[in-house]
Order: sequence, then structure tokens, then C-alpha cells
Amino acid sequence: MRRSSKTQKMRGFSLIEIMAVLAIMAVLMGFLVPMVFNRVNAARVEATETEVERIFKAIVGDPSKGNFGYLGDMGRLPANLTELFVRGTQTAFHTADGVVEHVGGVGTGWRGPYLTGLSQEDLLKDAWGNNYDYSNTGPNAGQIRSPGPDKDLNITSDNIVFPADLPVGTTGTLVVHVLVNDIPQPTGLTVEVFTTDSTGEQVKRAGTDGTQTTAAQGSTPFRFTVPHGVSVIKVTHLSAGVTVTRTVNVGVAANTQVERRIIMKTTATVAM
Repeated sequence: MRRSSKTQKMRGFSLIEIMAVLAIMAVLMGFLVPMVFNRVNAARVEATETEVERIFKAIVGDPSKGNFGYLGDMGRLPANLTELFVRGTQTAFHTADGVVEHVGGVGTGWRGPYLTGLSQEDLLKDAWGNNYDYSNTGPNAGQIRSPGPDKDLNITSDNIVFPADLPVGTTGTLVVHVLVNDIPQPTGLTVEVFTTDSTGEQVKRAGTDGTQTTAAQGSTPFRFTVPHGVSVIKVTHLSAGVTVTRTVNVGVAANTQVERRIIMKTTATVAM
């Protein structure tokens, strides 16, 4: 009895045909799976590189725009990355201590959160779900580190870190030139520098980084080591019973040197 044409059309694939299809699929998968994996991994690397830089910028800000980040506001590196999100017991941002205004009107203290746009949990983990490694002390202080795809910081070949160069600086240099009646660094001159301390309060710097006079300095410019952030220079000149004072705010980024020329006028006699 002959099979109908309909029955012939419904005939299934032979074992050889199925094996051929599976072989072709295996070859394709051998090419496609590594390709897809590599693309996914590359995307994760790029996302993590962007994020560690973003976290570091939250710490140091963008000094070119007058933003000195957490370090400038608090006078120190955060003890942990959570401090960028949660104030807790940290000093709140303020511009006065009680009824006494800060010198130069500069605000200090925590004014975060310093990272926005994602949840705290998302921003503290890399693209593989690893917690970022961070410390404010030791040889890697201030550096944000991800163990990368292998999830092992001890295998450094694929670690993702920012910044790459260590140590992370927290201070800069401020050089002050003062002219009184066009005379540079005359006698009777006192220069004081006010900055943020490690508790988020404004203080006058200790020792010669806080107060210098022409009696000790001579005719050369004044030089101060100051923390990353906004420093306030207070210049006082006293001669023949006449006192003139000027206050200048200066932003100084870590690992940089900033020079300021301050010009003052007085009715008193000015001498070198």
C-alpha cells in the first residue's frame, strides 16, 4: 500500500540531519558565547572604571570649578565610603560658630551626599558585585580599588583602581606676596591663614603654617602648606599706630602651588 504524499511530507529529520544541525550550532556557539562574554565583561570594566573615578571626584571635587569635594569640606579623607552618603555624627555644614562668622565667610562641614543618581548599595559595589576596597590610611590611602573580573585584589593584573598614582595628596602650597604702598613685605606685616581642620571646623593653622610676620620672614614671599580646599588669608599691617587689614579667599588643590599677590594701601609710613 502506498503512503500518501501528505504522510511523506510529515516525515521527521533523520538522525544524520539532526547531528549535522547540532554540529553547526556547536560551532556557532563556540564563536558566539566567548564573543558575548567578552563584550559583557568589557562593558563591566568600562562601567567600573567610570564609577571609581566618580567616587574619587566626590572625595576631591573639581577644583577648576571651585568645588573641593568631601576633602575640602571636612578637612580629611572619608574614613569609609559610606561617609560620602551619610552624615551621621559628622559636623554639619556651617558658616559661623555660634554668633561668630567664619573668617572670609567660608563654609565648612559635611554638605553631602557627595554622590547622587544611584543607590548607596549600587555605588559601593563594582559591576561584578564586589565591594570597593578603600582606606583613608596606609599606602593606598584615598585610592578606590576594584578586584575586577577575577574578584581577587591579590591578583593585580585585572584590578581597576583610581587614581593610579599614589600617594593621594591632601595638601598644597600657598605663596603670598604682599605689597603695602607698593613696598613688598614691609615691616609691621602679619599674615594669618585659616583653613578647615579634620573635624570640619575652620581654624587658624598652627605654627608658621598659620602665622608669619615680616620680622621673621624678611622681604621674601610668605609660603604656607595648606590642606586641599579654600584657605583664607588675613593680612594685617601695623605702622605708626595705623592698622589696615585685608582678607582674601584662595582655593588650593592638593599637590599644587597657588600664588596670590595682595595689594594694600595705608596712610602710615611704610618701610622695608
